[in-house]
Amino acid sequence: MNASVRSASSRRPRPSMRAETVAGTSRSRATMPAWSLMVLAFLFVGPVLMFETVFGGYQGAIAAASGVVVGLTVAWASAKWRWDLLSITAAVVASHFLFGGAAALRETTLWGVVPTSRTLQSLVIGAVESWKDLLTLTPPAASYSGPALVPWMTLLICSVVAGTLTVRLGRPIAGSSALIASGVIAIVWGPSHHGPSAVLVVAWWAALIIWWSWASAIVRARAGADIVIGIGGSNASSATTMGATSRQVVHVWWRVGMASLMVAAMVAVALPAGLLAGPTASDRIVGRDVVEPPVDAREYPSPLSSYRYYNKDLEERSLIRVSNLPKGARVRLGAMEVYDGTTFVMGTTNVDGQAGYRRVGSTIPGRSAETAQSETTVSTSQLVGPWVPTIGQVSVLRFEASDPNAAARQKGLNYNLWTESALTTGPAGDMSYALNTTVPEEHTDSEFASVDARDYAGGDTNVPKDVDTLAAERTVGAHSDLDKARAIETYLHTSGFYSNDDAVSSRPGASQDRIQRMISAEAMVGDDEQYATLMALMLHSQGIAARVVVGAYREGTAGSLDFTGADIHAWVEVEFPGVGWATFDPTPPRDQKPASEVNRPKSVPKPQVLQPPEPPEQPVELPPASRDEAADPRDPGGSHIPWMMIGAVSASLLVLLGPALMILALKARRRSVRRRSDAAKAVRGSWEELVDTVIDSGVVVQPHLTRQELAWVLSTQWVTPHAGACSGERGTPGDGLDRAGDEASARMVADGRVPGWSLFSGTVPRVVALARRADVADFAAAGTRQEDVDEAWSDVRALRSEWASSVSWFARVRCALSVKSLRWRRRARRLATSGQRRSLLSRVTRRWRRKR
Repeated sequence: MNASVRSASSRRPRPSMRAETVAGTSRSRATMPAWSLMVLAFLFVGPVLMFETVFGGYQGAIAAASGVVVGLTVAWASAKWRWDLLSITAAVVASHFLFGGAAALRETTLWGVVPTSRTLQSLVIGAVESWKDLLTLTPPAASYSGPALVPWMTLLICSVVAGTLTVRLGRPIAGSSALIASGVIAIVWGPSHHGPSAVLVVAWWAALIIWWSWASAIVRARAGADIVIGIGGSNASSATTMGATSRQVVHVWWRVGMASLMVAAMVAVALPAGLLAGPTASDRIVGRDVVEPPVDAREYPSPLSSYRYYNKDLEERSLIRVSNLPKGARVRLGAMEVYDGTTFVMGTTNVDGQAGYRRVGSTIPGRSAETAQSETTVSTSQLVGPWVPTIGQVSVLRFEASDPNAAARQKGLNYNLWTESALTTGPAGDMSYALNTTVPEEHTDSEFASVDARDYAGGDTNVPKDVDTLAAERTVGAHSDLDKARAIETYLHTSGFYSNDDAVSSRPGASQDRIQRMISAEAMVGDDEQYATLMALMLHSQGIAARVVVGAYREGTAGSLDFTGADIHAWVEVEFPGVGWATFDPTPPRDQKPASEVNRPKSVPKPQVLQPPEPPEQPVELPPASRDEAADPRDPGGSHIPWMMIGAVSASLLVLLGPALMILALKARRRSVRRRSDAAKAVRGSWEELVDTVIDSGVVVQPHLTRQELAWVLSTQWVTPHAGACSGERGTPGDGLDRAGDEASARMVADGRVPGWSLFSGTVPRVVALARRADVADFAAAGTRQEDVDEAWSDVRALRSEWASSVSWFARVRCALSVKSLRWRRRARRLATSGQRRSLLSRVTRRWRRKR
């Protein structure tokens, strides 16, 4: 036992051993110099300028150039400190959140640099939605917030890939693929009928080809495949030291001259050909040419703005003709949920966050003609705008063949499942079509009373200032959302007066001034347009989501009807999740008209009789006119807890920090299992713990090395004052013996505290002493003592502390989060298992041969 140990320990490595040999690896491909990143930055100017064409105002160029700078910086850092793929990915994600706001979302940041919560939210959502937004919006894109994330993310990722493949892996041509990909993306997401100059394109490709030639010569020279003469004093001897056999002698300036001549000839041929025979800008097909943008209903006038025109000017004109109308059904023109200070308009998204109007065929998605209850035909006349009247929940909407514009209108049909309304981008005018529809069953108030209405999500602007005060006064005794809505409906329906005359007290429209004057007047006067708007705003002030619907109906009628302008109405709908929509008609009866002198009541003289004083009235406690709009109206104390925000933030932190915490937990459990095992296993575990630390620090450990061989290697190459193992640097051989552990190891040997090594004399590093303890625990006849366990793990802590003090904090964090040791142990176990199987098979084979 002792003789074998002495033989193993006497094989100390020579001081001239190289770091690459120590780690057990050698590089098969030469890397490129760091200044190659500057060449890539120059070549990325082409894609940067191409992105600017769709933005304008230098917003696209700034975002793209910022992506190049940050991406090449990450690539340089990964090459310098030898980051693994997980670290590079983490650096890219961190750069996106740290610098993405300043590069592409400056209006959401503080001082144009510091990201805010809105910035982080936009960076997450924009990583997915900005690609679609840039294709569907109308250039220039600089007037929109969010699309600039496309050039930022594209150039960030492409520059990281290009820089890593070029500088770290020595593959400049493969790295150029990311460079070309960024240019292709800039073209596809660029504007229509606009292409770069042919001269600039040819010049860019010529520069790229020159770079390929130059980079190829550098790679071959660094790998020792060529002897380069005329560059940096290189000669034949320098090639020999590279460890490869020379194949040819290259005069660099002769090669550069010939390459330049070939490029010049290529440009001389390609430039005229590109100008004469190449495609023009009008022939270019980009992404926005094949992607049709979704319909933005805000581009069209609101149906509510045409109400007075229908109801007053076209009062006796036939507007909508319907056959087989179900009983109690109403014809809908449109539903609006956002107030802009002038009227109610369509919102851009519905409550589920999906686009409201979607392109459909003749069949509405998720519905079929078999599920419809009835089939009706509709024809329109003199309607304004693209709105297609609908009835109930439409399953099939098919324009009649007799309509000369049926094909164009069917192709442009869009349907909103949330509002159950439709529009067409086809030609406007009279329409004729058939509907397969289902009218939802009516619900009683008792069904709605047990459910809270959907919360109001905000979006109104320029709301009259007295709306919330009026709503609070009229809903004091209400206990449920339905009670509040019915109270407001009853108040408007009974206390107001109807008038659609263009008089001073009954002007058309639903602007902020019109609603404010209506509230402040002694008597409310208006028509469906004003009363529906006022009720929806009052419900919004109470935190209840409500929408204004414009359509036509006649109470208690069915079958074939001809709706005139007098049948056009506006009403309010409130959604109660799980039950359905409740309909409210706040408009007073049409015969409830104001008196001519309603604002000036006649005063009747009273006799001069001294009346007793009236008892004082109790003051009515009203809520303050100004309130915190961010607070929930159902929570008077304003103590509403934002559970959704808390959950979203917690989930985001879990996704971001979960992998790191899992890695730390696995390593802590592994360390605890090793430390708490029996004495022999605990000593062997101390050595395994040290090896895992070495592997996580960036050193490649070959599994065929013995403990003593690896220990002597680590004593000179890992625990050194200038070690940079975690960052990819290698220490100089021979200058890093563990001085702090020499005396302690000598004392341990002299005192005989390493049983089995008593015949060895001399000073050994601490890491070697740790390896010897593990060998003794494996092979010594005497059992391992608890004191050996304590000393072994004490040495592990000391060695880790000495290494940690020689590197940066970032290197220590990277080592703590590295998974290399976990993968290495799994691979070692797999190799050991396969070796045991081969050994068992060989023994079985030998026994079988003996029997034969």
